Amino acid sequence: MVDPAADPAGLGTGSDRAGAIGASGPAVPTVTRGDLLAGLDALGLGPGDLVFCHSSLRAFGRVQGGAATVVGALLDTVAPTGTLMAPIFRRFFWEGPDQVWDREQSPSLMGAISECVRTWPGVCRSSHGPHPVAAVGPLAAELTGRRHCSDYALDSPLARLIDLDGWVLLMGVGFEVCTLMHLLEERLEIPYRRWVDLVGTVIEDGVAARRTFPLMMRYEGVNNDFGPLAAQLVAAGRVRQTQVGASRLQAVRARDIHDLGLAGLRRDPLLLVSAATRDAAARYLPQLGPWLQRLQQEPGTIRPATEPLAARLAALLHVRRPTQAPSAQVRDAWAAADGVWIEDLRLHGGPGPTLPAFFARPAAATTPRPAVLCLHGTGDTREGLMEPRLTARGTNLLGWARDLARQGFAVLVITQLAHPPRPEPWGWDWPKLLPLFSQTAMGQLVADALAATDYLATRSDVDAGRIGVAGYSLGGIAAFYSLIIEARLAGGAVFCGGVGSVAALVAAGQDSFHSVYFYPPGLLSAGLDHPQLVPALAGRPLWVAATEADAGMPPVGVAAFAAAMGAAWPDAGDRFHLHVEPGPHALTLGAFTGAAAWMRQHWGDRGSAEVA
Repeated sequence: MVDPAADPAGLGTGSDRAGAIGASGPAVPTVTRGDLLAGLDALGLGPGDLVFCHSSLRAFGRVQGGAATVVGALLDTVAPTGTLMAPIFRRFFWEGPDQVWDREQSPSLMGAISECVRTWPGVCRSSHGPHPVAAVGPLAAELTGRRHCSDYALDSPLARLIDLDGWVLLMGVGFEVCTLMHLLEERLEIPYRRWVDLVGTVIEDGVAARRTFPLMMRYEGVNNDFGPLAAQLVAAGRVRQTQVGASRLQAVRARDIHDLGLAGLRRDPLLLVSAATRDAAARYLPQLGPWLQRLQQEPGTIRPATEPLAARLAALLHVRRPTQAPSAQVRDAWAAADGVWIEDLRLHGGPGPTLPAFFARPAAATTPRPAVLCLHGTGDTREGLMEPRLTARGTNLLGWARDLARQGFAVLVITQLAHPPRPEPWGWDWPKLLPLFSQTAMGQLVADALAATDYLATRSDVDAGRIGVAGYSLGGIAAFYSLIIEARLAGGAVFCGGVGSVAALVAAGQDSFHSVYFYPPGLLSAGLDHPQLVPALAGRPLWVAATEADAGMPPVGVAAFAAAMGAAWPDAGDRFHLHVEPGPHALTLGAFTGAAAWMRQHWGDRGSAEVA
């Protein structure tokens, strides 16, 4: 995203002015196609890669054959199965609603290489006026074909660049022009930016139409600086560099920019702000004092539960009941290429002001679907659970909620407490103050989950009698307590969510593993440890996945819980399933695959892993 205040010429993502060699400067050898191929090979780029290129032709000095040689070398490098993308931005709509942008005819203002990609034979161009891209290769039509709403929405080309583990390539330009950095700001709805609507006329295939595009614009007086994050990427060894002619080439995985960037922004929401404007930007960040004062002034009432143990737990956690009927604002909706219908939502009616969420179901479904409320772990995002591919990434499993939708479920993914873009402060330091106001972090987590359950039950495309809950880590323990308190939930799946025995965890000396949410005051003295809560499940199905080396889930505690389940329900059969694997705290593919089949058996559609 190029902001007009910061870039009045509109050339911030790849102008040929960048790195230009002056007429009186030193002589630079001519760069050949072979030089370019060797440089791209030195970066590790090759067949099958997806590459998003920011570039300056002049930065090379002289290139034999000009921009066409550069684009040809890039395409030859990723051929035959790879795809090249380039920004073809031109400040469209920032200068008022009378502007007209023609997808086929309007030239790029991002430099000669960008314009060459835009006009390359077989090119596909996106129809997003403010930030269109051009793509050449097997994935070009898929990447550019969706009429995505905001610049960096879940189905936008740059979001798909992350999903597909593509590369960001900087040719003669630095990270200050890296558009993907702005995706981080939009995904977190960073508070020093605000939503505005850009309106104008788009011409596609000769047909003109008035369109509106939401854009996150920086507040006046706030400027970006991507240098600190770039330095972190370099220090972490994620940036590959080489020299071709007078141009420095840098390549980094889009996924690395995303993951390191989001982690850095959770620690410091002003990571991408210039030092000179940090104070100005800080004025827009969530303020802890007013947030806690609101809790003191509006403590709320406890959500009712019919089962006695569940009622005691709801009171101890201070699970607040909703103040109004659940509703949702649909920000965007589309049918994705994998056969899933997706809605980008903001839920209202829960204990907090707004709850960001995604809803998904099989696009071809004609009857109400069984549902799963999906809860992410610490540091993850709702987007992570909704990625199109089911992919292991470290200890996490990306795309598992979306995969449940492909298997026939309706799914709702919500953003957990203390995670962006929620309005309260991000991180786990401030929740330690909640007991001062008779509140708990776990109570907040469960209240959000149950408000989301209320919303699911109102949808005509959801079978309200078959709604379950599943979660990993932070989301796993929230799922477990939600299942205990809410009798309407048909079952639950917990992945390394700490379910076992809190007393056993403390006895093992592993209390530092979990954050403050895991230790509600009075839990053990009230006789509400996990084995003691078993009767409140009342025979409803529960899947617990554990790993042998999970520091937050000692085997002795898991065994105690399993023993309590066996004593309470000797005839439970597969309604209670304990899945144990070797290894550390993680959501594994094996655990998820087994749980998904088990969920279909107990509250989904039996015998079918997919809905046509």
